Amino acid sequence: MRRSLTLVSVLCLFVFLASVLAGCAPAATPEPQVVAETQPTAEQPVAEQPTEVIQPTEPVAPAAEQVKLSFWHNWEGANADIMQELIERFNSQNPDILVEATFQPYADIMTLYQTAIVAETNPDIAALDLVLLPQLVETGAVAALDDFVANDAEVQVDDFYPMLANFDIINGMRYALPVSTNNMQLIWNKDLFTKAGLDPEVPPTTWAEMQAMAEQCQDADNGVVGFEYYTQPTGEGITWQFQVWLWAAGGEFLNADNTAAAFNTPAGEKALAYVADMLSGKGSQPGPWGLFGDQHACMQLDGSWLFGYRKDAPFQWGIAAVPAPEDGTTASNVGGEHLFMFDNIENKEAAWKFMRYLTSAEVQIEWDQRTGFLPVRKSVAENADYLTWINETEPRMLPFVEGMQFAHTRPATAKYFAVSDAFSREIQKALLNEATPQEALAAAEAAVNEALK
Repeated sequence: MRRSLTLVSVLCLFVFLASVLAGCAPAATPEPQVVAETQPTAEQPVAEQPTEVIQPTEPVAPAAEQVKLSFWHNWEGANADIMQELIERFNSQNPDILVEATFQPYADIMTLYQTAIVAETNPDIAALDLVLLPQLVETGAVAALDDFVANDAEVQVDDFYPMLANFDIINGMRYALPVSTNNMQLIWNKDLFTKAGLDPEVPPTTWAEMQAMAEQCQDADNGVVGFEYYTQPTGEGITWQFQVWLWAAGGEFLNADNTAAAFNTPAGEKALAYVADMLSGKGSQPGPWGLFGDQHACMQLDGSWLFGYRKDAPFQWGIAAVPAPEDGTTASNVGGEHLFMFDNIENKEAAWKFMRYLTSAEVQIEWDQRTGFLPVRKSVAENADYLTWINETEPRMLPFVEGMQFAHTRPATAKYFAVSDAFSREIQKALLNEATPQEALAAAEAAVNEALK
């Protein structure tokens, strides 16, 4: 019995060990599937396995350096503030360019420019009284713009009033673009017209009407003259105003190439005789400048800048076109600033971009509306929105705008101020009845020709 139990125990132990070994054995590994290889054919070459190529990293280009442009001008007060706004707008629209403006006082302007040119500290761009431009061009420091104009259809030079655009052509090359302008027209005191028995709403349109009204309006007992004419010997006042009457009579101041006097002609004599006759007591008389503002003159020639100081005058006044002789036409004299760049600057393309912006029709409309300057472009003067603005805000500006088509510029010569001084000193003698118009014109002709040598 004991033996049987032992045998059973041994068998049980064997069965136990067998089951343990079976549980610990690894699972059967499946045999791999045999896949037949596809042999390449002649039409299907064996493709090489692509190899990942690590491309070298391209260096990041540095940001373009901002171009800085210096800009000199002599606009003051509100006009300077408006210009600064326009400059800041350009800078925001062109982040690669920074225009920085500097005000330069007009009184010292030529000394500042001449000193800067010699020291090569001149600005990149400048806006300057047009009559001073020829002096700077003569130094050789101003860049010609012909290539820029020829390659840039947007600038539309033909849209500028011809007398302004042509002024910038000196010795056959263009050196500037007009950016602001003004002119002179007739201003009359409506209150004094009423007092003299004249219709306050009807200004003269001819020379004869103007002199007749001036004679009727003058009041010697109260120190009132009919027409105020500038007769001071210094400055440019005599020349500046006489040129208007000369052009209206059909005359010219200098010849076509600005090398000789051209005013000693029948037209010149007619203009000087007319003014001198009025100043002899027939509508006017010599005196200090400023009579009109003090209500001691019924009429005068004044410029479009007058809205800055006449707007709140203690009397009613109106603006009309300069009267014309019976066989002539109205005329006017223009001033204003022109825009140019210097020749020694590095970034002419950027400078041109700013010049094109500032003289564009879009910017010019805003500039004229906000400052009171007159249009330098015909398209602005004819713009419906601009004309509506004038009619709604200051209708008296309209004669100035319309007068641009009849206006003239002074001669584009570096010797202009010497010429003007020589002319005025001789012409004044006729205005003061110290010489006849013929004598004064002959003497002025000789003096001007000497100044032009």
